[in-house]
Amino acid sequence: MTKPRESTVPPERRPAPAVEERKLARARRAVATIPPVRVRGVLVVEDDPDLQWRLARMLTVRGNRVVGTSSAEGALELMRQWPVDLVLVDDSLPGMSGVELARIVAREHPDTPVVLMSSEDEGGESAIAARLAGAVATIAKPFRPEALLELLRSFPKGEPELA
Repeated sequence: MTKPRESTVPPERRPAPAVEERKLARARRAVATIPPVRVRGVLVVEDDPDLQWRLARMLTVRGNRVVGTSSAEGALELMRQWPVDLVLVDDSLPGMSGVELARIVAREHPDTPVVLMSSEDEGGESAIAARLAGAVATIAKPFRPEALLELLRSFPKGEPELA
């Protein structure tokens, strides 16, 4: 067992305990004013693995926690296991469509916004069907990354992340 090291600062040069307490209180007040870091959990549902990877990378670099899947069924399973604040879904998925997934998410997770990535123009049938199913927004593919990021900024982020 080692003995704790004694201070090399002479006693007359050490701050008084009251000074230390004031410094500590000031530091606590400063930390209390720092806003909490908010992290958004994003679920990317895209059957094209390259696009899914690019979207996940873009969103992760900007401070989001991202999980991806290539099917609507996989998305529903992930939503049972992982906190999701936003779902980004392709309209044409194998099996269940993106519109049907939007309908189920709107029913089972009404506070989770769904954004549909549509292969058609914004006024297309898929976009209208998605809005009727509960999607809060649609974006036409191909889209610029900046356009998607601007759209996602309009949605609130998740709960404060505890350090």
